[in-house]
Amino acid sequence: MVGTGTVEAQEWRQYETPEAAGWSSDKLESARQFAAESGSAAVFVVERGNVVAAWGHVDHPFKAASIRKSIYDVTFGAVSLKKKLDLSMTVGALGLDDLESLTETEKRATVEQLMEARSGVYHPAAYETRSNADRRPERGAHDPGKFWYYNNWDFNVVTAAFSKMTGSEIDSAFEKEIAKPLGLEDYQSDHVFRWLEPRSSKYPAVTYRISARDLARVGQLYLNKGKWAGQQIVSEEWIRESTRAHTVFEEDSYRGEGNGYGRLWWVWPANRESGSKFQSYHRIAARGAGGQVMILFPEIDLLVVHLADTDSGNGIQDSVGAELVEKILAARNEGAGAGANTGPVRVEPLSDKKPVPLKSLKAIPAKLLKKVVGTYMVNESIGMEFYAYENRLFARPLGIRLPDAEMLADTDGTLTSPLAEVVFKPVPDSDGAINEMKMTFAGRTSVAKRSR
Repeated sequence: MVGTGTVEAQEWRQYETPEAAGWSSDKLESARQFAAESGSAAVFVVERGNVVAAWGHVDHPFKAASIRKSIYDVTFGAVSLKKKLDLSMTVGALGLDDLESLTETEKRATVEQLMEARSGVYHPAAYETRSNADRRPERGAHDPGKFWYYNNWDFNVVTAAFSKMTGSEIDSAFEKEIAKPLGLEDYQSDHVFRWLEPRSSKYPAVTYRISARDLARVGQLYLNKGKWAGQQIVSEEWIRESTRAHTVFEEDSYRGEGNGYGRLWWVWPANRESGSKFQSYHRIAARGAGGQVMILFPEIDLLVVHLADTDSGNGIQDSVGAELVEKILAARNEGAGAGANTGPVRVEPLSDKKPVPLKSLKAIPAKLLKKVVGTYMVNESIGMEFYAYENRLFARPLGIRLPDAEMLADTDGTLTSPLAEVVFKPVPDSDGAINEMKMTFAGRTSVAKRSR
């Protein structure tokens, strides 16, 4: 895979032995075995800018899930270094509205409040989990800046605000300002997908795929206080402000006492009395569903990236990921490692399973789109409605509590989504009309007949 990097010196280097860097080989092996048993797909550990451990498919671009939000912050920060971005600008001043018009109070939400998840705008949003939607406050329940809620509307509209403020899309800015200067090896522009739900909101979720070794570069940039290869990419001030707790959760609230949220980053203070190495350090994290996480430990210049193959449905729970990081930290000896020799990265396997290959998906041709549009039912209560929106095809589940998903065409003639585990196979009649659809979801295939 051709990377976006242009500087050969950006290659990762690994300590020649764990012991030379102050780590225990035996304890790292114990952690690797735990990762393998847990179903981890890729683990990448970096200390002082060099690799301690590389396990699994560290070069495969897995779905980043909500790690996307921290990627937004990094991009904002890089652009802001060149052109001051006024985060006090309001949604209203930027001309941002939605399907259900925002109130004058809601329009007072600032870009910074969007980044903090404190906008007070509780509009339906794309790429929102059902459980999070169920927790969404009522419209008008809180004024902007007064209440924290993990709000996909805020995160999606952040990218629209970025475009309004800079004249550039956030993914193209990420490629120009982050991917190329940092020499990301596996990132491609088509690893970005805009998940739109036209019946919910005007604003898509800009989603990313990224490999563990590339994500680690983004994290190391923040550990380096924004510098890379002698160049200031993001200002120290930006990083300090984004990674401090703008919201501190109260005891028994959301993530527990003392845990907090910054600007698109999770924050945990050190708890020296916990008896846990993991909790004894101040931590900053980019987190996503299914075990996708990058944790930064600024005090010791250490980061851990963990990714799961959620394309195969093999995500892991947060608690398992935390236990893995605890085991990794148990292999580290305090105060060792400076000046150790390095060599090429040595990737160790986690399993014999290969990641699901990335598909070459294309927009559905207009002629096929017109034929497919309609409702197809498996039985009286379960089926799928296919509808067109701006010359794009969307599938709306009927009788199943799932969001709408945009469909693209695979090379084998099936229709699928880059993010949803669903595949449709149109079955044409002898005259070319499509009145039957084979639907595969979560490994089960059903045949649906056109009802209209």
